[in-house]
Amino acid sequence: MKLIDKAKAHFDSLEIKEILIPEWSEGDEVLKIYAKPLTLSEMSKLQKYAKDDDVALMAYCLLYKALDSDGEKVFDLSDKHTLMNGVDKDVLARVATEIMSAPTVEEQAKK
Repeated sequence: MKLIDKAKAHFDSLEIKEILIPEWSEGDEVLKIYAKPLTLSEMSKLQKYAKDDDVALMAYCLLYKALDSDGEKVFDLSDKHTLMNGVDKDVLARVATEIMSAPTVEEQAKK
């Protein structure tokens, strides 16, 4: 098997991330969102949309990558202003970082 095929097989084996957001939960059930692994192409698009603004990059990350349990986007472009101006920056930063981060060796080993 060629190296590129091994690299692609590894990417294809990555699972959809489940991200818990207790700060946005209602009642006893913790809110969960999901995100597919980020590709370099997607990262490039997010950076282009954000115009090299790291804070805007986090908002765009949620806009384009945050999914519900059915795989549907939970935000749309009309939510950008609220994400940028009306959401706890620490929660948004944590969630965006989780979406953008690669799985750890431990997470991979659990498979």
